Amino acid sequence: MSAEETPIREEYLGKVALDLLSVPALVNRVIRRKLALASPPDAETDLKMLHFDIMRVLKEEGTMHPSKIGDKLLVAKAQMTHLIDKLVDLGFVKRELDSVDRRTFNITPTLKGLKVLDTQDNLVINAVSDVMTELSEKELASLSYTLKILQDILIKLQ
Repeated sequence: MSAEETPIREEYLGKVALDLLSVPALVNRVIRRKLALASPPDAETDLKMLHFDIMRVLKEEGTMHPSKIGDKLLVAKAQMTHLIDKLVDLGFVKRELDSVDRRTFNITPTLKGLKVLDTQDNLVINAVSDVMTELSEKELASLSYTLKILQDILIKLQ
């Protein structure tokens, strides 16, 4: 890389860093607000998005140790314990002794938890669909393509 390219590259890196930080806030404002209106909180369960994120990881990965789930979601151990306790209390996941190390346990989704997750995911899909109706077919295709590129890049950076 030549000396002339360095300032431009640094400028792009700075812009990308700030843009990446703004994306979750935008998604939160646009999508989660619509989702909150579509699914008012259930006073009995009081589930947070992180609870659903944990169940999604378990659905995709299968049985996992809580620390592995926390690593994947960037959640501290103490917070993971609290989140999992809530899911166990609701019967959405269960703790099972590790077959190799009987001193530890793994977390497994229950059928009840998977059904709740499917319901939540349908609410998310509907909320996103409602928001996206404003976009043209060309804009949707462009967004889909761009998100796939972003996913590929973020996976590469892990």
